[in-house]
Amino acid sequence: MKAPANVAVRGARKRVSGPGRPRSEAADRAILRAALEVFVDRGIDGASIEQIADGAGVARTTLYRRWSSKEELIAQAIAAARGTPEQHAVAKRVSLTRLPHLLVDALAEMLTRPDYQKVAARLIGSVPSCPELMTIYWNNYMVPRREIVRSLLERARNEGLIPEGSDPDLLMDLISGAIIHHALLRPGRRTGAEMRAYLLAVLRALGLSSKKEPSPYKSRRR
Repeated sequence: MKAPANVAVRGARKRVSGPGRPRSEAADRAILRAALEVFVDRGIDGASIEQIADGAGVARTTLYRRWSSKEELIAQAIAAARGTPEQHAVAKRVSLTRLPHLLVDALAEMLTRPDYQKVAARLIGSVPSCPELMTIYWNNYMVPRREIVRSLLERARNEGLIPEGSDPDLLMDLISGAIIHHALLRPGRRTGAEMRAYLLAVLRALGLSSKKEPSPYKSRRR
């Protein structure tokens, strides 16, 4: 029988290190997949280590050895499901003028995946009742991604491709806010092409992309 959904796991043991049985990558993938499913289905307050272990087909002690809390586990599951499109785009080592298009292509594909809205909405919705989850996710997964984008914006500013007084952190916040509004709040589904056009329009409005390029995005008042 499954444990009650409100079982607390903050007292779970820290990860152990040293000699012992090596970690199973297959088990890790199953755990992360189960953690994401439980989180999407029940939210952070309704999720428990017991439910995740049952879903992954492993013992609870397996999870306790790997993660110190359900928040840490779920944060990693969200990050694993999202992927790192920014890092993959930068790894292509194209010019700064071409890089925004690669980033937009990668983000548009990620943002329009069927599971993205559910996970993102659950994560944002967890902030009032469990701010620790967003803190862990921000510090461990969002900050490294923002560092990648910040370095690109700083390079673009130094090379005169964007206004000299541009604040990289503020620009990233504006872009993130536009994404949340368009992908999560505005009714209707987004196609990859529509999301790409919207993101390019956002970059142009912020002075981060050439205004000479035609924009297929049409603003909607409703």
